[in-house]
Amino acid sequence: MLEYLDILYIVLALCVLWFTLFLCFVLYQAALLMKRIHGLVDEMRVRVVSLEESIIGMRRKFDGNIAMVSGIAEGIKRIIEALRDKNR
Repeated sequence: MLEYLDILYIVLALCVLWFTLFLCFVLYQAALLMKRIHGLVDEMRVRVVSLEESIIGMRRKFDGNIAMVSGIAEGIKRIIEALRDKNR
């Protein structure tokens, strides 16, 4: 017949088994969470690089337009100076 200590050991063994299964489940869920976070970080990294490339492209176009406008402004300034000199 089973004594009290035997029943206690069986109950303790079942508790250890359930606790072990719970820990395995928690570790599995933590691993899945880390995998999702890693995927999200990778996706955000790609988006940030794309945004950075777009901003660099816009800056290059803007700088090119400024250079063109400053060149035109310099040409107009020279024309006005030439007209002033001609009128004097």
